Amino acid sequence: MSLLRVDGLCKSFGGVQAVQGLSFTLEPGELLALIGPNGAGKSTSFNLVGGQLAPDAGRVLLDGRDITGLPPRAIWRLGVGRTFQIAQTFASFTVLQNLQLALLSHDGRAWRWWRRAEHHRRADALALLDQVGMAAQAERPCSALAYGDVKRLELAMALAHGPRLLLMDEPTAGMAPAERLALMRLVQRLARERRMAVLFTEHSMDMVFGHADRVAVLVRGRLLAEGRPDAIRRDARVQAAYLGTENSEIDSCSRFTETPGRPKTPMLSVQGLNAWYGAAHVLHEVSLTVGRGEVVALMGRNGAGKSSTLKSIAGLMPRIQGRIDFLGRRIDGQPPHRIARAGLGYVPEDRRIFTELTVLENLDVGRQPPRHWPGGEPVPHWTPDKLFALFPNLGEMPRRPGGRMSGGEQQMLSVARTLMGQPYLVLLDEPSEGVAPLIVEQMARTIAALKARGMGIVLSEQNLPFAQSVADRAYVLEQGRIVHEAPMAELARDAAARRQFLGL
Repeated sequence: MSLLRVDGLCKSFGGVQAVQGLSFTLEPGELLALIGPNGAGKSTSFNLVGGQLAPDAGRVLLDGRDITGLPPRAIWRLGVGRTFQIAQTFASFTVLQNLQLALLSHDGRAWRWWRRAEHHRRADALALLDQVGMAAQAERPCSALAYGDVKRLELAMALAHGPRLLLMDEPTAGMAPAERLALMRLVQRLARERRMAVLFTEHSMDMVFGHADRVAVLVRGRLLAEGRPDAIRRDARVQAAYLGTENSEIDSCSRFTETPGRPKTPMLSVQGLNAWYGAAHVLHEVSLTVGRGEVVALMGRNGAGKSSTLKSIAGLMPRIQGRIDFLGRRIDGQPPHRIARAGLGYVPEDRRIFTELTVLENLDVGRQPPRHWPGGEPVPHWTPDKLFALFPNLGEMPRRPGGRMSGGEQQMLSVARTLMGQPYLVLLDEPSEGVAPLIVEQMARTIAALKARGMGIVLSEQNLPFAQSVADRAYVLEQGRIVHEAPMAELARDAAARRQFLGL
């Protein structure tokens, strides 16, 4: 008997059929990857299995027991662990305290408020943190963690009650390639040792094809194909709907040269930038420049300071020192809204769309009038129609609320909303994270086109092939300091530098 059996699941939201007749099985110790384009219904499927949503039709059987429609806490008690696309942790608690809370819940002691919990199964909590590589950060508050580290903590919390079935929604999002590999190897080993079944979804095809025993492909809520990884990789239907070309088209978009006659004065100049979260000094004397029509990549391991650098430039860090000049004007110390109005766009890693507003309403929030370069040449002008051509998924749902979109669709909307501000320069924090390979190709083509028309771009990316395809230069950060600077092509060829600084 299969550990998990899903029979004919269906779920609609208004007129949108998110999942249509989904069926599959999962055996003990097996890893099944559920993949598909953004908006295919993957997260909805996870929520139907985990009890966060009740299906309109169909059944979910766990070891022969019908668990359809049970609340999440009851399904959890039956041995189903869960990690989420957007990590769910207590930001104000330390890493260790988060895990101790999970253990308290497992032991049925979560509501005994009159007893101090700080010593509850501390050794067990530290052992679990050690398994996921987080023991050294046990006393850090979650609010100070890099997003990839939050995902690792969430995995440890899911493992705290020894689940028979583990549901993982984009488990390696926000992690560097070496960290992704280490995490998936750990999950694979635990699945074999514990006879724990794992259902996961990922947009990193290296992780899918390198670790899944079987792959199921979901497109528009329907199962398109299912089989062994090699067969799915070769399936022409899957390539057309999701994977894109065998040799990624993003390579053809790279290496635009700077337009002759452009001024050499940088659009953006950062000098001696220091930044703090409370008492934690997270950036140390960071200096960088970005020219017109140039793409600069910020590279580095998880937690190196890439996102903090972008937030400092955008005016979102609580405390900074140093000088930041944009288009000849000093902007350090300016509030974020004034920096945005000056033509500097920012796409955050965590999306931050307005969930109650529709796609069109989110775009209207970011709307600013057309701009011109100092010489009178128009800056690339974005309209909803142009953005819908860039992101067809958004064009199919202009009146859908942001809260009813998939994570990848929300990422597209975040990029589109920023472009509606008609920026001269854009700060992109992990733009390829959580989006399908076909959309990654589209983003690369878009960045190349923006660059060719003079826009500056600062890109924080863990995806080296994507960064290599679009970036001219790279700055590598380590512990909040720039430790290496080189043309992007040179860094990509330098195996020693990649191993030393990026763990690749």
